[in-house]
Amino acid sequence: MKNTESQLIIQEKECLEIENFTLEIVSYLGLLTSDVHYFKVNFKNNEHQDHKFGLLRVGSINGSLKRELELREILKDYQMIPHILAQNIEKSVIINPPFLENKQDINESKTELITEDLPENSNKFEKIENEITLIEETEEIKHELTLETEKIEETLLENQEDLLENNNNEIMAEIKVENGEKTDYLEEETYPEEDITNDTSTEKLLLLTDFPDEETSLATWLKQEHSSEEYLAITTQICQFFNYLYQKDWCYINLIPELITISKPLKFYDLTSAYSLNISLTSGLIGSYIAPELSSSQGVNELMSSYTIGTFLYQCFHQKLPLIDPIMGIEINPIPRLYQMLKISLSPVAEERFTLAQFLSLLVETRKSFNNININWNIASKSTVGLSPYRLQNEDNYGIRQEQFCNLQNLIMGIVADGMGGMAKGEIASKIAVETALKEPIPDNLIKDEDWNNWLINLVEKANQNITKNVQNGGTTLSLVLGINDKLMIAHVGDSRIYLLRENELKQLSEDHSYVAILVASGQITQEESLSHPDRNILTKSLGTKNRLSQGYVQNLTRTIENLFLTLKNDDILLLCSDGVWDLIPNNEFIEIFNNCENLQGGVDETINKIIERGAGDNATLVALKCQILSNKNL
Repeated sequence: MKNTESQLIIQEKECLEIENFTLEIVSYLGLLTSDVHYFKVNFKNNEHQDHKFGLLRVGSINGSLKRELELREILKDYQMIPHILAQNIEKSVIINPPFLENKQDINESKTELITEDLPENSNKFEKIENEITLIEETEEIKHELTLETEKIEETLLENQEDLLENNNNEIMAEIKVENGEKTDYLEEETYPEEDITNDTSTEKLLLLTDFPDEETSLATWLKQEHSSEEYLAITTQICQFFNYLYQKDWCYINLIPELITISKPLKFYDLTSAYSLNISLTSGLIGSYIAPELSSSQGVNELMSSYTIGTFLYQCFHQKLPLIDPIMGIEINPIPRLYQMLKISLSPVAEERFTLAQFLSLLVETRKSFNNININWNIASKSTVGLSPYRLQNEDNYGIRQEQFCNLQNLIMGIVADGMGGMAKGEIASKIAVETALKEPIPDNLIKDEDWNNWLINLVEKANQNITKNVQNGGTTLSLVLGINDKLMIAHVGDSRIYLLRENELKQLSEDHSYVAILVASGQITQEESLSHPDRNILTKSLGTKNRLSQGYVQNLTRTIENLFLTLKNDDILLLCSDGVWDLIPNNEFIEIFNNCENLQGGVDETINKIIERGAGDNATLVALKCQILSNKNL
């Protein structure tokens, strides 16, 4: 720190003190805001002696930094804003940026670097040649400066001549008016302009914060390639921040990516781009993300913030800032949804842009659509009454339900129900269960996994109520899978089964609610013995046998994978079948059939054919669902 008659001179390699901190100026970052100088400093707390890098900002006491302090007082401890470590007002400050006075200094520096880098035993003629080259370059630079000076002088002379001509026209117009003569000359309207750096006061406000990490800065992040979902996630956070400020009657109208870091949440180290709502600017503002109407005096409003967000979003998906052609407009990549958002948010007509609340809602919805897995489902099914002389009716029923939910979620439901009770009772019970699952409306407030799980359980409970009301002494099993994009959930009661075939492995996702399953689980009999056990058809759980289902009666995936949902993979096959199928087709044969079949329906047909060949002593129903997960890059 240098003091000349109590003046504080700030320049590189100098030291100063703010409150309880000692700072050494490391580098000058520039005049990033019109009235604020930015410095990287190395500072230490005089109490703890720990050294860190910091951001020092020096500006007018009544300018941008004062405005930032006012906003910070409103926002208090808002998480997206790092704390001010120290602040001070200095009565007399002189800032010396590290600019060389002329190009001769640059050449002198080049000469020193070249001569220092040459080895001591190198040829002296090389040094002489380098010095001659530098002298020639210096002469060229001087010549260029002379030409530039002559151009400036010519321009000034022309401007003076134009000014004299205008003055003469004005004088003549006044004379004509005084004499009562008409004149076509109209005096141009002029408005007083203020220089954006017109602060000549030496009294300055100094603010110290931690220095934003360059590796995690938004500027560094923008140089890297990211997914569409990641671009939208960051843009959404910025819009949330802007919208929060707008709710406090402030508008953020520019971005300095070097002073924003990617973290959870984002951190904004500089708030000099924020202005109180409707404040009238006395001069135009310049910045890469500023709305075009801010090139002249305007009252600050939220539509300017929307333009800033649109500019950043454009930069993410185009790897450059938008270039506005007055005739052709802005060139935007033809990506559905994103194209419309950019077209509207970057409109030169402010009134056509989104409000911040609208923009935020659209960003959230679009992010979901980009994050949405695009899945196609192949579906195959077949059911047979079998060959038993005691089963003349097919008491099995099944169904498949597909729909688009909230324009963002691809839903599929597969259902198999095996009725019991003899005569038509079992058929009616299973039909009611399937129809209930197919027709039950899906509420639009299902967001969390627990919400979907509760809805599935309620659906099974409703099916049970419908059966008990309409069927006496009849019941059914119910096995149900629900695919929500790439998430799979189940609801299951009885001994029909749900399998997942993935990469040559068959996993049973459902439990067998039967007497022999209890014997196997307790170790009283083996799995092989259960296949021929005389009581293998006795169920411990079914629908229609009791008016109300107890808690935990309906099985979900937590019983087999300890989670409410399973994440699907490409080419996963779900198999839902009644006991007439799995009783005759062992696991290894399921794998062989569906791995070698030409198509999904072929696999189902082959399975049912094998069952009939082996006697088909029971009704047999098989539903197969194969998912194909597609890339969402073209959304």
